[in-house]
Amino acid sequence: MIASYNPREYWLTRGKVYKAQFKHDPENQLQEEVLLDYLKSITPFQTVLEVGCGFGRISDIILSNFPDIQEYLAMDMSPDQLENARRYVKSDKIQFVESDIQSLQVEKKYDLVIAVSVLLHILPSEIDQVVAKLVSFSRKHVINADYYEEGKVRRLAPHNFMHPYETIYRNLACVKSVRRIPVVKKKLFSVFDARHSIFHALVVEPDQ
Repeated sequence: MIASYNPREYWLTRGKVYKAQFKHDPENQLQEEVLLDYLKSITPFQTVLEVGCGFGRISDIILSNFPDIQEYLAMDMSPDQLENARRYVKSDKIQFVESDIQSLQVEKKYDLVIAVSVLLHILPSEIDQVVAKLVSFSRKHVINADYYEEGKVRRLAPHNFMHPYETIYRNLACVKSVRRIPVVKKKLFSVFDARHSIFHALVVEPDQ
């Protein structure tokens, strides 16, 4: 039952061992490659909020490839994950905050709000409100990368859900457009499909 899954309890426990168990497999490598290429296509962005930073895998990639970033706020609910991230990410531009998404409060809006392999852990009853909150933190871009199969909305595992991200974004008045980028690598006679997609919502602030 969905009610038996509590994201906070799950990650406070899983966060203790996640980095040690993480596998940098072909799916994760391809996700990173496609994400990095896409982020390069939407620059510039100087302020970044990352939701669910984990041990800093994506934080390190972004900060290493975009030297013009001036401020990077990385959030995670797991104190163990944050401790790993502080050791993993070598940058004086990053600040860490311990919080879950629902409780997170920020004092400003960011050029880019990003969540990679995070929203799939949000309960279906909460996903609309969570996405709306992320959009409210952004002045221009919101990006999430998660499992996706076209035309399907379902539970993937006890702690994973496939949500209709495009529909959720489009239902928000301040979202100007939504784009989905499949995480796929095409070779001469084959296609490697990581069953992930990157979703990019372009945000327009109310006074624009």
